[in-house]
Amino acid sequence: MMTPEDGFDARLSAAFDRADAEITPDESFTRHVETRLGLALNPRTMVLGGAGASGSALAASQMERLADGLQFDNALLTQFFDLVGTQSIVAVVFALVAATFIYVLPSRRV
Repeated sequence: MMTPEDGFDARLSAAFDRADAEITPDESFTRHVETRLGLALNPRTMVLGGAGASGSALAASQMERLADGLQFDNALLTQFFDLVGTQSIVAVVFALVAATFIYVLPSRRV
């Protein structure tokens, strides 16, 4: 078990001080990273967003046809689909997919 008298904290602090002394700041690297972080719309984001939106729109257009022919044994599901309607359900699913893209795309790595 470590105790305050074993000198571990002093050795650890000295090791960090030596490592900090060896670091030389590079302004060009810092500028490069800062400019890349500032780019909100780059080609990758635009292509992924466009492909995702196109795929979601295609899937949503097919879901309405699929949902129209559903027959449920459960009365609760039947009442839910009759009350809400397939167009509303498709719109909600499409909105969830779009919200997922909005959340995922900005969290890209530099």
